[in-house]
Parts: sequence; structure tokens; C-alpha cells
Amino acid sequence: MRRITGTLGIAVLAAVTAFGIAGCNDKSTSGATGGSSTQPQPSSAAAGAFPASGHELVQCGTGPWGLAVVASTVKGNDYCPTAMAVVNAYAEQRAKQPDGDIAVTVADIRWVCGERTGDPNPVQQCASQNESAEKVRLVS
Repeated sequence: MRRITGTLGIAVLAAVTAFGIAGCNDKSTSGATGGSSTQPQPSSAAAGAFPASGHELVQCGTGPWGLAVVASTVKGNDYCPTAMAVVNAYAEQRAKQPDGDIAVTVADIRWVCGERTGDPNPVQQCASQNESAEKVRLVS
């Protein structure tokens, strides 16, 4: 995969931003490594932009449910295997739990995933609990 640059990058960034700026807002107290949940929380301005400041927008291909996998990261295209592992773990747990946030662990890092408010459509987003600005989204 190649990093998005130039006019195309700006267009993709605008499209992803149009899907909504969302944060994790995980309020669970469980330290479980998969399947723990809370109710989805609305996005908040404190959560920050997507991609986060200093991060790049990286497209990683097609993921679960035929949705595009897009990451906010400082690690460039090298981050795509992690992004794909996170969304695949999320999809596996989502099949078992249709509502609420879901915590998954990939490479010893806890991620909290769930539906976030978007404009005009909601997005599925996973946010790293170790590096809060690292996020992965599933977008149509």
C-alpha cells in the first residue's frame, strides 16, 4: 500500500472527515482482553481529529463487511498489518456481541472499538488504549 499524498490525499481526508470525528470514550472498568463492553458513546470534541495532529491518513485496503480500513498513525504504511489485525479481531467479537463497545487485544495492546457518530453516516472505529491517537476506522 502507498501513502496518500497531494490532491487525492486531501480528497480522501475530506471524505473520511465527513464520516465523523469520533473518540473512543471507553468507560469500561474491565481489563478483559476481548468482549468486554459498554454502551457506545457519542463523539466529543476532546477526542481530536482523524487523522490526529502529526499523524498521517493511511488506507490499508478492504476489511470486514467490505468496508475500507483507514488508519490515523505516525507509522505510515507499515501500520497496515496491525490495523487489519485490529479490525478483524473486532469483527470476530462483533459477531458474538451485536451492541456496545468491544475491547480486543492485538500484539499486547488493548483497543476499544465500536460505532461512533458520523456525518452523515456512523463509522466503526477502534482506538488504541496505549497510544490514544492511534485509531483505525472502517468506512464505506
